[in-house]
Amino acid sequence: MRLTRHVLAAALLVAAPGCRFEDRTPGGARRDDLSLDRVAALFYGALARHDTATLDRIIFPTATVLVDDGRRPASLVPLASLLDVPAARTTTPAPRIVRTEFRADGGAATARVVIAIAAPVEMEAVDVFTLAKEEGGWRVAHVLFGQWRARPQ
Repeated sequence: MRLTRHVLAAALLVAAPGCRFEDRTPGGARRDDLSLDRVAALFYGALARHDTATLDRIIFPTATVLVDDGRRPASLVPLASLLDVPAARTTTPAPRIVRTEFRADGGAATARVVIAIAAPVEMEAVDVFTLAKEEGGWRVAHVLFGQWRARPQ
């Protein structure tokens, strides 16, 4: 029994250096994740600063936002019109990005972005982006703004 344990341990030590995690990430996907992450950060920063030049660069001219604040029916509006409405995403400081999940499929992508703001109580919301690749970069076509709720402790 003792000999069996030693043989098994020796076999594992010999085999371990040859073990590797298999990475099946599609070519370029990690690079895309980084550029998609950058678009999300630029988006929230541009909204907070009312930076129309940056917004023009990262959103399509006809980009829309679906706003569901829970108090009235959800409404679909042009994304650029948000700059005229003071809200948590359009005032400084910009919301903090807590977590992102991106899924790219060719020239289209979706992103689920959890953001947080420091209010009297820390609040979070989940926004969902639809993006498309244009001229080598990602641009926002549509955003669904989730409702704000107290962050779990």
